[in-house]
Amino acid sequence: MSRGTRLVAWTSTAEYVAVGELLYSESPQDRHRGVLAVKAWRARARVPAAVDATATLVELQLSDSTQPVSQQRLTLSMALIRFVNSILDLEQRTTVAQSMAVLARRVGMPAWFVELRHACTHEQVPSLRVLRAAHAHALVWLDEHYWRRQTRALPEDTRDRVRAAVAEYVRARDTVKAAATKRNASEFDAAKAALVALTGVLHSDAVGAHVVRVLLEPGVLVPTDKRMRAKFPECTMPSQLARQSTSLLRLLADVWGESVLFDELLSAICSALVPQSSEGGFEPATLGPSHAATLVAWVRWILDKHYQPAGSDTPSNVSVDDLLETCLRNPGYYSRAVLKAVSDADPALGRDLRPFVDYMGKALAALAAADARPVRSTVDAEEMRKEEELMQTRLDSMRGSAGSMDVDMDANESVEADEPETLQPDSRWAYDVRSGSPCPIGTLADGCVPDLELPLWIDDIPLFVAPA
Repeated sequence: MSRGTRLVAWTSTAEYVAVGELLYSESPQDRHRGVLAVKAWRARARVPAAVDATATLVELQLSDSTQPVSQQRLTLSMALIRFVNSILDLEQRTTVAQSMAVLARRVGMPAWFVELRHACTHEQVPSLRVLRAAHAHALVWLDEHYWRRQTRALPEDTRDRVRAAVAEYVRARDTVKAAATKRNASEFDAAKAALVALTGVLHSDAVGAHVVRVLLEPGVLVPTDKRMRAKFPECTMPSQLARQSTSLLRLLADVWGESVLFDELLSAICSALVPQSSEGGFEPATLGPSHAATLVAWVRWILDKHYQPAGSDTPSNVSVDDLLETCLRNPGYYSRAVLKAVSDADPALGRDLRPFVDYMGKALAALAAADARPVRSTVDAEEMRKEEELMQTRLDSMRGSAGSMDVDMDANESVEADEPETLQPDSRWAYDVRSGSPCPIGTLADGCVPDLELPLWIDDIPLFVAPA
């Protein structure tokens, strides 16, 4: 669930923009170069679904039209099916699968794309003329809903612009609440319109990269006044904070949809609360208690308003799968609080989480007790001297026992111990340590790989011998 560093196939933003321009160029040679660039991206890493669909559609547009009509119809229909599926599957975020029509309405895709996909899959394949028209409309839709928005969202000062717009909205909102004058209301409407205009041109990927990061900064969803923040262990949402922040969240949800906004918000909160540990141990808290308690309170609020347990008649707008995985893989004080919030929102799931929550509580209590136990910083000199004498006595005793050992070769006959025989190692393993040199692990001192294979006749020895 962590959305920190993300691997991309392009080497720079300039390359990304250039390939997008090539794919929509009027020159067939340029479009062919764009398709080849996307093929190279596919070999490097996973590319976004919109980029992959664009390259596929452009490649078909450039393909030879001398093929039989039936083959062209099948090829175009398969490309349109993959286009619709790859775009809409990204919106399938709930436990219960939603219909394609609902998902298409959420992303702004025309309903006839879904109907055409259904016809290509389950009914008679449409005519070549219809498929080519749909092919051209798909490229236009991708350009308007992905490439143009991505290009506008790429400037490095995007987060600063979002931060300034949100800050102006919050200031105007507080001003109009303090004094509901006509001038203050006009300023608030202007701030709201500016925020909608800015966020409306951003692609949904910018929600997690910029918008929710700004929302979680002190002064927006987390008040700067600590008296307005939530407190452990209840992590109850302060009513005043919920009232003043709901309007902002509703405004942003109208732009991108509740599923996108609150899924990204849950992901960002989890990333802030739960440090990523590669060792699976208990990580120390990195946020202040009141700040973390307020973030947990927002998790509770989102789950209460937008989450539905599995089997519910109402589809859920958010998913907790990534949230659970992150918290269970990285146990800690705040991850336990998040798991308790999920358990309260979904009692059936809470019964399965109960052992993990209890284990975290016991482990954290043990760590707290260990930290509170006093530790002696110095050792008494007399006690150290007695320890040294005891260790020296034990060492002398062990040496004396080794020197007086006899070799008993027979139970009825006692023989004197001869000088210990010097074992001569196998010549394959013997070497002079003084003339040794570094060698690879798994080889002998001279760099040769030893033969560790056992003889074949060992395979014929039975493991169990039947009694006579």
